[in-house]
Amino acid sequence: MIIVQNFLTPLAESFDTPPHGFGSRAVGVIPAGTSVATFGGTALTSSDFTKYEAERRSRSIQVDTNLIFLGPPTREPGDSINHSCEPNCGMRNATTVVAMRDIAIGEELTFDYAMSDASNYDEFDCNCGTSLCRGRVRADDWQLDTLRYRYKGFFSPYIQRKIDAEQHRSLLTKRDVEEMLAMYDTQPEVALLNALRKCFGMPHATWVTLIELTAKQTDDMSQHLLLNTDALDNLVKTLNETRGAGL
Repeated sequence: MIIVQNFLTPLAESFDTPPHGFGSRAVGVIPAGTSVATFGGTALTSSDFTKYEAERRSRSIQVDTNLIFLGPPTREPGDSINHSCEPNCGMRNATTVVAMRDIAIGEELTFDYAMSDASNYDEFDCNCGTSLCRGRVRADDWQLDTLRYRYKGFFSPYIQRKIDAEQHRSLLTKRDVEEMLAMYDTQPEVALLNALRKCFGMPHATWVTLIELTAKQTDDMSQHLLLNTDALDNLVKTLNETRGAGL
């Protein structure tokens, strides 16, 4: 029995795309709604993820703000689903790629990386050659209104949460700031949690998630999670002065 971390449907096969790279194409008709690939791998935080070589990092998928599934050491068939700005596949969930329409024999399977990733570890110049090619794939492409309309229902849960949060995020009001400051001396974590949830539009987010979104550097995140007084004081100062606009 061969154990793999990534799955590719038997209706497709992987193939070389010289001078370098790999792809997958249909060897049978793939009906719309078919799960064509599932990504697995090692779950890593962003800081640990950066320690691995670029080729392996390119075979990865982001599933949350600070959680990325790193591809296995050796390429597997399920690793070979390329990006296209006019794809025939989308995301069914955090790790499964699904056919968005019927795919004919010989067609390459593709999905738009904006459907699942919002980090800059795999930004690149695109040469997909489609009429909708953006020229460069960027970490913030998920913010494009055209893509949000075109891929509705095919974003990963992680990206969909980010889209939903943008629609609910808002600056702190004067009253919000006053309530935060009044509570901060006795319950600093609760005071900041309430304020950050409003700023990010994520009413049920945990403290860890919000700090992952707030911190600019890994050390900053560690200090906040350890409830370091100076780090928390700086955060409340920022919220007081900017009402969250600078986050």
